[in-house]
Amino acid sequence: MKMFLLVLCILSFSGFTSAHAAENWKGHTETSPVEVGVVTGLSLFGTQAAWGSLITGAYLIKPNGLLDDVDNRVWVEMEAGPAFFTAPAGSTGTAFQYSTHLRWDFTYNEYWTAYALGGFSGYSLPAYLGKTFSFHPRFGVGVEYQTKTPLMFRGEVSAEFMGAGIALNF
Repeated sequence: MKMFLLVLCILSFSGFTSAHAAENWKGHTETSPVEVGVVTGLSLFGTQAAWGSLITGAYLIKPNGLLDDVDNRVWVEMEAGPAFFTAPAGSTGTAFQYSTHLRWDFTYNEYWTAYALGGFSGYSLPAYLGKTFSFHPRFGVGVEYQTKTPLMFRGEVSAEFMGAGIALNF
């Protein structure tokens, strides 16, 4: 999965994907203030790995970002959903994963956006993993591909989740 996202990043910022807009990373791309979606992939907790599906919701809090010379914006985003850990016989392996963080988008052109995220994340774990509620910092990176419609494709990598999915902005 890491290799797939690395190749996606390299291809996305290579010259052949350049849009007809002004200079890459410059200008200001208009975007809707609300984004919802779903991502699915590998959820990680310590040495345990699980298949996870997260519902995402984001709200644009700073449309012009923090840098003047670059097309950037800041979102507050929440992600939550089940993580299906492999459990020993006779026990359940479903955990609840959550995250609340800021997402800082950097728009390359009208199609591609790279982002960094930072905030807090955690799990509510099943009994065989200690039945605990964890809370820890979360940092990661990702990319989004905006189609000509409100549909976007996204990929994300952090210490506790690696996945891909779709989002809609409206």
